[in-house]
Amino acid sequence: MLRRIRTVAVAALIPLAAIAVPAGPAHAAVTPIAKINFQPAGSATPAGYTADTGAAFDATRGRGWVRQDSLSGTRVPLDLSRNTRDRARTGIDARLNTLIHLQYGDVGGTGGVTTAGAWEYALPAGQYQVTVSVGDQPAYDSSHTVRVEGVAAISAFLSTATAEFRQATVTVPVTDGRLTVDAIGGRNTKLNYAEISRVTDEPPAALTATAGDGQVALSWTGSATEFQVLRNGTPLATSGRTSYLDTAVTNGTSYTYQVTTAAGQSNTVTATPAAFGLKVNFSDAATAPPAGYVRDSGDAYTAARGYGWVDLGERTPVSLAGNGRNRNPAAGQPDVRLATLMHAQLPAGSAGVPTPGAWEAAVPAGLYTVTVAVGDAGTAVNSVHWANVEDQNAIAGFVPTASAKHATATRTVRVTDGKLTLTPSGGTNTKFNYIDIVSVPAWAAIPSVRASTPANGATGVSTTTSVVEDLVLPNGGVAASSLTASTVTLTRLSDGAAVPATTITSGGGDVVNLSPTAALAANTAYRFTLTTGVKDVTGKAFAPFSIVFTTGSGGGTGGPIAFDKTVGVATGAAFTTVVKGPDGRLYAGTLDGRIFRFPINADGTLGTATIISTVRDNATALGLPGAPARTVIGMAFDPASTAAAPILWVTDNYQYVGPLNVPDWSGRIGRLTGADLGTYTQVVVNLPRSVKDHETNSLAFGPDGALYLSQGANNAMGAPDSTWGNRPERLLSAAILRLDPARLPATLPLNAKTEDGGSYDPYASGAPLTLHATGVRNAYDLVWHRNGHLYAPTNGSAAGGNTPATPATLPAACARRGYTGPAVPGLNSVNTAETDYVFDVKPGRYYGHPNPVRCEWILAGGDPTGGTDPFEVPAYPDGTQPDPNFDLAGTYDAGLHASANGVIEYRGTAFGGALAGKLLVVRYSAGQDIQTFDVAASGALSNRTTGLPGLTGFSQPLDVTEDVATGYLYVTELGANRITLLKPRP
Repeated sequence: MLRRIRTVAVAALIPLAAIAVPAGPAHAAVTPIAKINFQPAGSATPAGYTADTGAAFDATRGRGWVRQDSLSGTRVPLDLSRNTRDRARTGIDARLNTLIHLQYGDVGGTGGVTTAGAWEYALPAGQYQVTVSVGDQPAYDSSHTVRVEGVAAISAFLSTATAEFRQATVTVPVTDGRLTVDAIGGRNTKLNYAEISRVTDEPPAALTATAGDGQVALSWTGSATEFQVLRNGTPLATSGRTSYLDTAVTNGTSYTYQVTTAAGQSNTVTATPAAFGLKVNFSDAATAPPAGYVRDSGDAYTAARGYGWVDLGERTPVSLAGNGRNRNPAAGQPDVRLATLMHAQLPAGSAGVPTPGAWEAAVPAGLYTVTVAVGDAGTAVNSVHWANVEDQNAIAGFVPTASAKHATATRTVRVTDGKLTLTPSGGTNTKFNYIDIVSVPAWAAIPSVRASTPANGATGVSTTTSVVEDLVLPNGGVAASSLTASTVTLTRLSDGAAVPATTITSGGGDVVNLSPTAALAANTAYRFTLTTGVKDVTGKAFAPFSIVFTTGSGGGTGGPIAFDKTVGVATGAAFTTVVKGPDGRLYAGTLDGRIFRFPINADGTLGTATIISTVRDNATALGLPGAPARTVIGMAFDPASTAAAPILWVTDNYQYVGPLNVPDWSGRIGRLTGADLGTYTQVVVNLPRSVKDHETNSLAFGPDGALYLSQGANNAMGAPDSTWGNRPERLLSAAILRLDPARLPATLPLNAKTEDGGSYDPYASGAPLTLHATGVRNAYDLVWHRNGHLYAPTNGSAAGGNTPATPATLPAACARRGYTGPAVPGLNSVNTAETDYVFDVKPGRYYGHPNPVRCEWILAGGDPTGGTDPFEVPAYPDGTQPDPNFDLAGTYDAGLHASANGVIEYRGTAFGGALAGKLLVVRYSAGQDIQTFDVAASGALSNRTTGLPGLTGFSQPLDVTEDVATGYLYVTELGANRITLLKPRP
């Protein structure tokens, strides 16, 4: 069936979409049910509260106490009336003066019930908001922990003279008819009061429908976890999000939509999908356009007409009337479209307007197939024609001849700003003949390129550049297997010669990275092309994409610094991390959990490895998911290690192999000891984990003897998103953590699970694992410099992520950090990528990745002014201040799409000490090289340098270490399954 195209000649450029006026925003309704004060029977009950005096649970009363140890089976009623107290202190809230001991047995006294109790309240199934309070006067001998339906509300709170009480609110589901409050994990917990409210969803609201070619995009507001979409009154689909894309529609047909939940139905909207088509012939004012085309003879753009000319630089309307030509009848060109033209760059002295112009047409947001032709049917051959459509190049440097007067090209382009733009940038006396614009059906479901680095038309590009594409991913990440030498190409523009390159994606599957295997030629133009052979993980083909860029003069900036490579001194394994041990041997971890121990030969090459399988063996013995495979990233030798008795600390994680099925809470820290490091001791378990490759990363012992580790984020920009499996942040994710071995419990492992039934509290007094710094999105590696500063190269996010919104009422946890603002809106599908960073990490500071669990809402530097701000997020409203704790001074740019990973401080004396003290940072993605930073005694970084001889041309380099005795470097190249040796050049 042919798809009907609506050809547009005048202002009716927007497909019909009749949209109802939206109702007010929907939200969850909270209905109070009960307020319970725990107190002795003789005490006065606070106004508005019901007294609970410790009576055993009674079905008739519908509340009361049960044995804590009976919660997993048949509940056993328990009378705790002897555990109630009234402190009768003046000046204290009456609710806080009274309490009940849940764990009197911890006191060791004889005045109460020593059996631990839990409190239950009969409720129908549903969602409930519960507020609890704990605390007491001196002696402060309790570690107060309260769980509501297994969800931690308060964890290990220790009263002090200035903070005797703590309150918290959680929202939990009740499915078994009883709301349960327990103190599992606490010590002598004392409960003051509880407040219970029913949480019900209000009907979805503010439904809108935006029609396009073969699609209707719906969005609405609501707080339910699942919505049903109705089309023409019939159920169409369910959605766990407040949006839905309907592509099973016919253009020209009107549809009505509603969204429903158990709470009710939204407003009704109507939309009529329609295709878009516009064909324009550029000509003089007298020539009639061919059938199906409209004429453009150089008039300035107007909204009423919907297309026309704008200034090439300022993009303000400009008239090029008088620049149109018709070469017939002299040319004898039968195709009127090619006989006519418009000078977009008329040479000075010619009849017409010499102002260079660009052409624009108003179009709805979407994907468009655009065909453009350039050339001159006459005898003139003095042009170098360029045609760029939106952010892509269609025609580059076409020079006509007597036998080839025209060039035509087709591109599929993405329009987001309501105007499709055609420019002659790069050309000389470019002449446009015609342009055909056709909408792509169901475009919102098609993966495409969002932005390119370098951009189309860029000049002076480094000869060691990588080409990195940010992606629009409606269905999930790019399929790495589809990135081949035929689907993603780089060619020399002059002759089409292919450039040898490696093409990869990120661990998140959210970029495409092409890196030439050798430096590009200087002052040379290249074309990058991504074809429809590239697929996403669902098999959907990408929209094709093509740009042209030109390199600069090249040349290094490294002075005397240069290294010679010995490629592949070890091969055959996916080496992730590498470190030299106290026994003089080189240790390398792998993606699947093996540790290779290599003797180092006198010339720096490596001998035959001993393979240590301790991590895998332990995973198998414990029956861990995915065993025996465990990815080893962090490796650090204990300061107490000796050559004869090394002690190796490691992080190991569930191995990510592609599907979004990695279990949360699957990271751990272990300690390897004994002969051949054959004994594995679990030290910390249940660390958070993303569905992909953000995990528990590297380790570094600090000058204070503590172990510092980097814990990756669970998503792109702080709020759940589909590319990262819609997994939320956890209390310990996106942070630099500090583990104090001296505070570890006598019985290991330490359970660090903070949510989903876990109750670990990093803020508790004496906690062994704490938050050293937060907002660190995905720091692969850490290094303590001799200046006393901790540095962490960190991966910023590709475009397309979501950020959290500050809630109207801040959670009680915000008091922990004293957060009062600023308030920020949530952002969806942020259209700009973050750069990568190197952070000068300071204790207690924030480094830009939001985590609502910690009351961190603002991405990077916000957008504080109307100008360009450091590390800004332009999608925020102007005036959005960064988080008050954001360490701008400690944030340094490591390069867009660098995937900054391994890091060391160079300590060798090579090159006359010219490299000593500098940071060396591995770039896995853009550049696939090692860059350097100068380091000041104050901690400041400067003079980021790339392109040093010997530090380029790797295949997905991940980590680097130095043999300080020789100054030799060892680099793990994940893309080639090898370790490469770098020797300082004499």
